[in-house]
Amino acid sequence: RFSPLPPPPPPPPRTMANIQVDDILSGTPAVQCKTKIVCTLGPKSQELAVMEELLRAGMCVARFNFSHGSHEYHQSTLDTLRQAMQNTRLMCAVLLDTKGPEIRTGMLKGGKPVMMEAGREVTIHTDYTLHGDEYNIAMSYKKLPVDVVPGAQILIGDGSIVMTVVSCHPENGTVKCRCANTAMLGERKNVNLPGVVVDL
Repeated sequence: RFSPLPPPPPPPPRTMANIQVDDILSGTPAVQCKTKIVCTLGPKSQELAVMEELLRAGMCVARFNFSHGSHEYHQSTLDTLRQAMQNTRLMCAVLLDTKGPEIRTGMLKGGKPVMMEAGREVTIHTDYTLHGDEYNIAMSYKKLPVDVVPGAQILIGDGSIVMTVVSCHPENGTVKCRCANTAMLGERKNVNLPGVVVDL
């Protein structure tokens, strides 16, 4: 006959970790971080001091968005980034996000955004040199009047603006639409044609 085992010792009393708010806010040094941080560089982060701050904060990959800006603009940003890496002695990878085939809206008169109001009839022109306004906008897809049909939807700016096709006019390269919602339209916004096999 075996004697019963003695009861296990009581667990040690729980103690709180001695973590101060300053320890949390100071963050982990970038060289110790396991998570990789990808930052898209743009006009707000083009200055040398800002890039140095991003590197010290843990930026591991600098993304260049080639959907916007000229090659000269991106070269200037890259030169500044290299200088920031040299100053901080922190390395950073460079990611070039190149532009693939896409459809975009055109430029606007005065370069200012316009308010597209629900119910308004808008004419989309495939003449991309046109500078648009509240009633006329340019689109970079030449076959738009052939590929869409009345009742189809055109989504602009990641779907923030929805246009419903009213009529198509291939003879003059235009499509008449009705705006389904009210939203602000800026220049060179991406366009999606749900259900349409586009020829790009």
